[in-house]
Amino acid sequence: MGINQDPAKCKKLIEDNIDIEFYRAIFDSVRSELLIFLAANGEMTIGEIAEHFPQNRSVISRHLDYMNRYKIVQRRKEGREVYYTANREFIVDTFTETANNMKALMNLLQ
Repeated sequence: MGINQDPAKCKKLIEDNIDIEFYRAIFDSVRSELLIFLAANGEMTIGEIAEHFPQNRSVISRHLDYMNRYKIVQRRKEGREVYYTANREFIVDTFTETANNMKALMNLLQ
């Protein structure tokens, strides 16, 4: 049997070692669809992306900006156009780091 742990301390350990905001950003239903779409289709402009979604362009733009803030997508500007692409390496690295951190935390809390 493991020792009893203070739930507040456990919560703090998890919050300190897991990027919760990254997961909130990635698991929103619209943002998840956007990520899958970009991963499948490569780099696209907001206009090109918005053509494939029921939400209007400004809503898509806000979601992409939010995803860019957490490095889920990368953006580059060329003239007046803004291009977005899935940040595959960062996403995979973040999931791997989270899995490793969770494993270490679970071992610590046994």
